[in-house]
Amino acid sequence: MRRGLFLTIALAFVACAVMEPPSGGPKDETPPAVTGILPVPGSTGIDRNSSIRISFSEKVDGESFKKLVNVYPPLEFDKMRARDEEFEIRFLEAMPETTICVMIRKGYTDHHRVKGTQAIQFFFSTTDSLDAGTISGRVMFKMVPDSSGLARLVAVSAVDSTGDVTRAQESRVAFCGGDGSFTFEALPTDGTMFRVWAFTDRNSDTRYSPGDEFSTVLEDTFTLTSLMTSISGLEINIINPDEPGKIEGTIHDLSDLGIAPSALFEPLFEEGTPVFVRADSTGLFTVNAIPPGDYSFTAFIDVMHDSLSGYYPDPSDSTSTLAEPFAIYPDTVAVPPGELITLDPVYIQKGTKKDE
Repeated sequence: MRRGLFLTIALAFVACAVMEPPSGGPKDETPPAVTGILPVPGSTGIDRNSSIRISFSEKVDGESFKKLVNVYPPLEFDKMRARDEEFEIRFLEAMPETTICVMIRKGYTDHHRVKGTQAIQFFFSTTDSLDAGTISGRVMFKMVPDSSGLARLVAVSAVDSTGDVTRAQESRVAFCGGDGSFTFEALPTDGTMFRVWAFTDRNSDTRYSPGDEFSTVLEDTFTLTSLMTSISGLEINIINPDEPGKIEGTIHDLSDLGIAPSALFEPLFEEGTPVFVRADSTGLFTVNAIPPGDYSFTAFIDVMHDSLSGYYPDPSDSTSTLAEPFAIYPDTVAVPPGELITLDPVYIQKGTKKDE
């Protein structure tokens, strides 16, 4: 991503009157474009009492900027206002001596109510240098690059580094490019600990909606220092945690009963439902959709055709029963969301008698 300009914000300010489109002439369908920014992105030594001014290609609607502006580190706003083609941000107190990141999320509008389709992000410093740290990577959904993804960076301490970062105050936001790539720029290299998470921003509102959108949090904590100013190559693969998985395997029948073997997967979690499937004549079986979770696996010959591993009457002795030939898979079968699991072959031996 290019340093200095990229896109996103959230804030509240003084609303300007919404003007109606003029009558006659072609309909305005061109979103407002940024034509200038003060302080200049990438500049240093900025007066701590400066305001922020963003110029657009046409008049903008001040009301539309509400809740779209974010400043990092967080600062309390005095006022935000739009006057003709310019949008201004003022703070109640002087900016701190550090690198300042300003982000305006997409969705602001011009006076014809045409929405800006790109977020705006830029950096400047009130000291004599910009923070030089970067963290970059790629967001994927089910292993496919996700251009709708949105990555968030959260500063944590050693105490809360294992907490729920999806509820924590964000330190930065990064939108993904067409190839799912993202970059957090101008980060401090003072040993601050960060965690990274991402979600599928399907409704394009830049807000995570649990239940409607999916997210993944990287377990690792990342620290930038003067000796290591850049971390790259992070991969965040987002999945639907409820997406069914798939299981395939082979059952070798040594019982000589001439019945195609069956597979029974019994869940080891509450409220789960057993999954039963019959193999083909060669012993191959496939479970096309099974809820994620842990299962026990029993392969057996379903002589009674009741989908259960049990007993059946001994044809040669009416006073005895025989166990349906079976084999218990030695390991718990863990089914991740949306993944295909291929099991090792299972061998079924002959059944044994059970006196009644």
